[in-house]
Amino acid sequence: MFIIIYRYKSYEVQEQKSSIMMFSTMALIITALTIVLLITMTIATGVVSYSISENNSQTANRSNTVIIQPTKNQQTNNATQSMILTFKTADSLLMKALKNLSMGKAQEALGQLNNAKVQIEKYQLAALDAMSNPVLQSSRAHLLAAEQALKMGNTDQAISELNLLRQLRILHQQGMMIMKLPMAGEMNSTFNSLESHLLAADEKINSYNTRGAIYELNIANDQLYEHQLAMLDSVYSFLNNTRTHLKQSITDTKSGNIQGAISEVKIVNQLLRDHEQGMAMILGMVRPQFNMR
Repeated sequence: MFIIIYRYKSYEVQEQKSSIMMFSTMALIITALTIVLLITMTIATGVVSYSISENNSQTANRSNTVIIQPTKNQQTNNATQSMILTFKTADSLLMKALKNLSMGKAQEALGQLNNAKVQIEKYQLAALDAMSNPVLQSSRAHLLAAEQALKMGNTDQAISELNLLRQLRILHQQGMMIMKLPMAGEMNSTFNSLESHLLAADEKINSYNTRGAIYELNIANDQLYEHQLAMLDSVYSFLNNTRTHLKQSITDTKSGNIQGAISEVKIVNQLLRDHEQGMAMILGMVRPQFNMR
């Protein structure tokens, strides 16, 4: 009997040990799974955070790229500022060169003329940039806007656009006259034709003949292109003439022809000032001083 009881107790102890081992094993498995899950969640969170950070970084970079792109107005302002600064520098250098030539200081004058040449080239390029963006493009834009307004039945807007175009044309013509560039040849004929068709468009707008006004504006648009190209040809000739006299002044200085150099520098200085004043008029930086046809 004692032996049976002992065996039963022994069996019960073994069962308890087995249960404890089983629970221990399950606890270890659960702990391991928990650790794996935590590690997985940490990695996933890191990946998501990196992805979000990367996307934000790319978005910020794209935003920065858009912000730093210069607008047309900024480009125009930069060209105008460059034109003003280089003109002042070139004008100052020419005056110093004239003074040194008059005092017989040829070497000093030669250095100043070479520096003036660089500044005048920069000035001329800036002036062409300033003329092309706000002046020539604006004229064409106002004419096209007037035509579009008529097609949409907005007569008041069309009249407003044509008035703005007319003001620009007055500035252009006065600027050319200040530069002493004659309104002759193709530049004159295209101007007269443009003026004629714009007046005809005005008359047709006032008589409520929209189709006729659009027809006249189409022809005026063609004439405006031809007139602007003729105007640029004349301006290019003027700029080239300025550089030619400047090169001759440098040649005369090198060869010892001081009087010839002085004469050439004076011509360059006058041409440069005429062009600068004409550009100021064309860009609307000064008010018109006299009436044009």
